[in-house]
Amino acid sequence: MYVFGLVLLGLTVIFFKRTINILNPIVLYCVVWGTMIFLYLIPLFTSFPSITPRKWLIIVGTVVLFSTGSLLVTSLVHVQNIKKNYVYNLKIIQYIVIILLFVVFTAFVVTVTQLGLPPLLGGNINRADYYVSYIEPFYLLIFPFWFLNMYLIKCNYKARFNVFLIVLSLLLVLLKGNKFPLVFFIGLIIFYLGVDRRAKVGHLICLAFVVIGVFVLSSTFITRATDQVIQAQNIILGVNVPSRLRFIVDPILYFTNNLLNITNFFDIQSPYSYGAQLFSGFFHDLGIGSLTNQLIVTNESLWSGNLQFSWLTTGSYLKVLYLDFGYAGVLVGSLLYGIICGLFYVNIRDLKMNNSLIKLYVYYLLFLSVLLSFFTSYLSENGLIYNFFVIIIVHVLSQRRTSNAK
Repeated sequence: MYVFGLVLLGLTVIFFKRTINILNPIVLYCVVWGTMIFLYLIPLFTSFPSITPRKWLIIVGTVVLFSTGSLLVTSLVHVQNIKKNYVYNLKIIQYIVIILLFVVFTAFVVTVTQLGLPPLLGGNINRADYYVSYIEPFYLLIFPFWFLNMYLIKCNYKARFNVFLIVLSLLLVLLKGNKFPLVFFIGLIIFYLGVDRRAKVGHLICLAFVVIGVFVLSSTFITRATDQVIQAQNIILGVNVPSRLRFIVDPILYFTNNLLNITNFFDIQSPYSYGAQLFSGFFHDLGIGSLTNQLIVTNESLWSGNLQFSWLTTGSYLKVLYLDFGYAGVLVGSLLYGIICGLFYVNIRDLKMNNSLIKLYVYYLLFLSVLLSFFTSYLSENGLIYNFFVIIIVHVLSQRRTSNAK
């Protein structure tokens, strides 16, 4: 641990003042997966098995293929000569933002009425189950609300008022006890900061500490793991850190367990679901999820039955690709993923805030999916289509004119 600390300190001093484009999918992917691989190689959890060279080759191959696909696109494609400048009526967007917050607040109140007090206020329902199925889609409009709110702030439109609206919305999230919306929100801040400027490595390191702090605090006040549970996990996982540094275990575990799970599952021959996993969120939103539910349930049962530690259930975005198409899905899927991310990144790189709301939102979803690629396949989540339709509606209602420039 002391050697690790010295190495980290040395790298921090060397790169602290340098700048990088954090929206570049190659940079983001390599940082995320490089960090995960690095943390796995450090013996923080002595019960974690070593990964065989063949499996390491697959993991490194996905990093290379993603980077290659993205590099080809970002090197060859430029859009300066077909520049489109979208001009929006910010006043209309502001009205829509207020309406969205009202809908979210109403959904929260209805949920409290149906289920009682939220977990943070002493409710008896587990935070993961604290939702009403037909109300939750309205509550999840908090995602396009935040996106549009941050857009207005980026455009310097009533910034203080919009910050106030964000604070109100964050109170709802904290009361409900969900961690993921906080991740979505922090990702938005990073995204909008990176749209038209390069970020200093030092600032990103400070932001990383903020994220870790938020994670630790949310785990402390929301999850409330008992000392007995923590001690049991320490023994089972073989936690190899001093007790005073126990707070870093959960954030690191979130990174490393995914690599453990997916490489362990490479030894299992599962029935291919041919896209049912990857597009499960879209099928759900379109109301045809029943067509693929049986395939998903079968594969998920196989996955959960082959976990080394039953409570560590995630397996990165590679889990979905492997369940759908096996090794071919893992490798070819990573290449295509890099190409798609590269195509949308080129528009952000060259046009910056002159992009349409639709392109900005799609690339943010891709950016967030890469940021969370170590953990899950975000593009397979429910609700993406609903929220995307909201952005399309806002784009249509608020667009004043489109001018072309060369």
